[in-house]
Amino acid sequence: MFPHPVEAVVFDMDGTLLDTERLYVDAWIDAGRAVGVDIGREFCLAMIGRPMQDCEALMLERFGPDVPLDALVDACGAFVGGASRAGVPLKPGARELVEYLTAMNIPLAVATSSRRPTAEHHLGRSGLLAHFSALVTRDDVARGKPHPESYLLAARALGAPPQRCLAIEDSPTGLRSAVAAGAMTILAPDLIAPSPEERGLCLAVVDGLGEALALLRAHERGRRLAVAAAPG
Repeated sequence: MFPHPVEAVVFDMDGTLLDTERLYVDAWIDAGRAVGVDIGREFCLAMIGRPMQDCEALMLERFGPDVPLDALVDACGAFVGGASRAGVPLKPGARELVEYLTAMNIPLAVATSSRRPTAEHHLGRSGLLAHFSALVTRDDVARGKPHPESYLLAARALGAPPQRCLAIEDSPTGLRSAVAAGAMTILAPDLIAPSPEERGLCLAVVDGLGEALALLRAHERGRRLAVAAAPG
């Protein structure tokens, strides 16, 4: 199913490796209540996968120039910080998939819309940080997802052409970023179901990272059988 050899793998973080998207949605809603802004769940879903400057622009567009943006962002950060201080849960199958790829000597990176301190904290507390050779955050790019810059930087850091990188994403925004970079992409949806068009952009839509691991194992078995059957 992979059109090119998988030379490297780039993961999204929130909603893909870490079960944080629900935390962020709840934090935005609670922050809105705290400052008197009615932020609905559907609006929160529209912000998933986007860098903060894009989220701020969406809020200004939705709620107008008088929205207490700084207070809203600060309140959200406080809610997230309190909820994640002891660490955040991994998505099911995340550790097994990362450890399998590490054992296969496939270089790994993370491309996230989170800030570097947040990414390092969450991945460090989860025990996954040491597996990644590169970490591309929103502090490292001029243009966040859905622009391809994050994935292009990650591929460059891993020394692999983007077309030979496998991206694993959970959101339509991240999917479009990876596809625009030229990466092969598997989508493991979290809170947002992909549209038919978005399904057509990826190699596969999987029901969790365990299914992604099964696909990669099957691909590796097929590759080894092909090598063994090749004439000497």
